Amino acid sequence: MNRHPGVAIDESRIGRWARSACLLLALSAIGIVCSAGRALAVPAHEAPAFTLRVGYQPYYAEAWAGVLVRSLRLYAGRLPATDNVAFTVGTRGAGVLVSALRRGDIDLAYLGIEPTLTVTQDLARGDFRIIAVSAVSRRLCNVILAQPGAPPLNSPAAIRWLSGKRIAVPRGSCADLFLADVLARGHVRPANIFNQSIDMLSASLRSHAVDAVAVWEPNATELVRTTGAKRLLDGNAIDESSAAFIVVRASLLRDHPDVVAGWLAAERAAELLLARGGSAAVPLDRLESRAAELPQNVVHTAWWGDPAADPGSAPPATFPFVVTPAVSTMLESASVRMADRGLLAKPGLRAHSVADETARRMLAGAINPIVTNGTARR
Repeated sequence: MNRHPGVAIDESRIGRWARSACLLLALSAIGIVCSAGRALAVPAHEAPAFTLRVGYQPYYAEAWAGVLVRSLRLYAGRLPATDNVAFTVGTRGAGVLVSALRRGDIDLAYLGIEPTLTVTQDLARGDFRIIAVSAVSRRLCNVILAQPGAPPLNSPAAIRWLSGKRIAVPRGSCADLFLADVLARGHVRPANIFNQSIDMLSASLRSHAVDAVAVWEPNATELVRTTGAKRLLDGNAIDESSAAFIVVRASLLRDHPDVVAGWLAAERAAELLLARGGSAAVPLDRLESRAAELPQNVVHTAWWGDPAADPGSAPPATFPFVVTPAVSTMLESASVRMADRGLLAKPGLRAHSVADETARRMLAGAINPIVTNGTARR
């Protein structure tokens, strides 16, 4: 996050500057005023532009607020005037964005609960913080699909049916965490659990190489449409929610708090759109289906849960924006389960890994998310 990218350092010039500085200090000591030695202040409006690099997943409905921020350009007028936004689209899942964060290729990412804990709790691989909650839902990330003929959705028989079955899931995803919880709570032992990328699940279902897959929306709806699979379980079966988080490099919070405040203002505007129903329902055609290459009926069904669902029904998610006690408990519990599986070094949340103070101040009205003269007012 360099406000001066590509600036080379000329060591010979540094030497000349150092000698000039020494001369000026000497002249000042003997009372000689040299106007050429005065420091020139750079006007604030001439500060170099900063580019905020954002990673999001169009195939991840729980974080569609990030898609709306881009599609509707909700960041325009909320970020400092000289600053820009560059987007990285993680079409193959969160692993790409986690790697990009750790390499320093992006500054901010929308991640599910398991990748969020993976990247924020391992300080040895970088200091990353949770600055906001994008959405909380029981069925947008917690979905298990099965071959036709499986028991009814969320029935007790549906959990038992998984015993002895072959199941595929992208390892390290929110669906992976949900699958593990379902199996543990139901005391179910499948025959195999295969680690498969999102691109492989369709072929596995079509060829009957697996009996079930754990996945998230809108991929779940697309797999139902293209493979004939049926919904077997979602978070309502075990009363379990998942969440999407906004994760940033700690240096972004330190060096560019105005950028963080501006982005969070845009995020909150998107969340309020997603929370609408009825005639004011979110414009699903703006959820960038062109990037995700999904038909509009898939986008609609993934969000509302039924092809004929009335948009006036309740949205499939809530939008707390900050890490509430319930979300904190969710994170703590997930960290314990991930540590038990060897996915985290130890359970519990690392100190300072949750840094949602700006979001809290925004909800309280202490930050006015309007940009004036290139600076977010506080």
